[in-house]
Amino acid sequence: MRPFITIEKKAKEALDFYSNIFTSFSLVSIKLHAEPHEELVMLAIFSIDGQEIMISDSLISHEWSITPGISFFLEKEDEDSLKHLAESLGAGGKTHMPPGNYGFSTLFAWVEDKFGVNWQINVE
Repeated sequence: MRPFITIEKKAKEALDFYSNIFTSFSLVSIKLHAEPHEELVMLAIFSIDGQEIMISDSLISHEWSITPGISFFLEKEDEDSLKHLAESLGAGGKTHMPPGNYGFSTLFAWVEDKFGVNWQINVE
């Protein structure tokens, strides 16, 4: 099973964004739509920390968007890594829970990136 992100006409931008943040980012494959939408992604598969994720540009607008209740959960080794990711991923987005000790871990943050994708970042 792989996570799948449907995004409206910003998949290439999202791929560039994630490739600049995650040192473990790898673009596995990319297929573009046919004309007249050849600049949009039909399906791309990328990997972060070995986890494959699928992403696609939607050619139509939907009534829904990505919900904060669905998120990617990242385990990091140290405080600096967590704070860097929270700041980088949250730039232009929203911070639902800033880096802090919420009682269930030593350090945790929850941010929504500028594409609406939610990231929970944790240090045990």
